[in-house]
Parts: sequence; C-alpha cells; structure tokens
Amino acid sequence: MPHDHEIKGVKTLGMHVRKAWKDANRSRPFSFYLLIAIIVVLLLGLQIVHVKENPRQFAFLLSLLFIFFFAVMVRAIVDFGDITRRHLAEREQVFRSTLGDDEFVSELGRRVTENREKL
Repeated sequence: MPHDHEIKGVKTLGMHVRKAWKDANRSRPFSFYLLIAIIVVLLLGLQIVHVKENPRQFAFLLSLLFIFFFAVMVRAIVDFGDITRRHLAEREQVFRSTLGDDEFVSELGRRVTENREKL
C-alpha cells in the first residue's frame, strides 16, 4: 500500500543552532567583526610593554598597531560613506512618496485650506 504522505526528516537541535548561527552571521555588518578584532589587537598589543631592551621589536609592534589602526579607519570611512549614501537615497525616496507626489500635495493643500476656513 503506497503512502501519499512521506515523512519529512526531523531537524535536530544542532541543525537549528547551525541555521541560526549562519543567519546571524549573514546579518552582522563588517564593523562588528572589526570591533572584535580591535579588542584582540589591543590585548595582543600589551606585549609592547614587555619590550624594553629591543627597540627594533618595539618599532615592529608599534608599526603593526598603526597599520591595524589605519585599516580600521579606512573601513570606518567607507562605512560612513555607505551609511550616508543609503540615508540620502532613502530620504529622496520618502520625499518622492510624499511631497513629490502630486496627488498627496493636492490633498494636503485641500486639508490645510479646510482647517484654515474652520478657524
């Protein structure tokens, strides 16, 4: 006797956790990972305190910290540009859907005129 209804595979807790982890990682911005990297670099940069006798090693560690700082600043500027571009595009879209729409403006003018006449 053939069954029309096939039993679907049961998802385990691990499968749900992996799916949630992938979804969470997909939605996180790159700056989130930079914040974690900043903490790690600062902790690793504490080694610079222990380098007193070797100026070459001190300069190397300090230059690595500056290179990382430069990379973070470049990414912050790029993020700022992306946020600004997105903000301006959404602002333009809101304007077009309200005051840029002739029907909305005429309805708004009609209501303002009605309210003035009531006063």
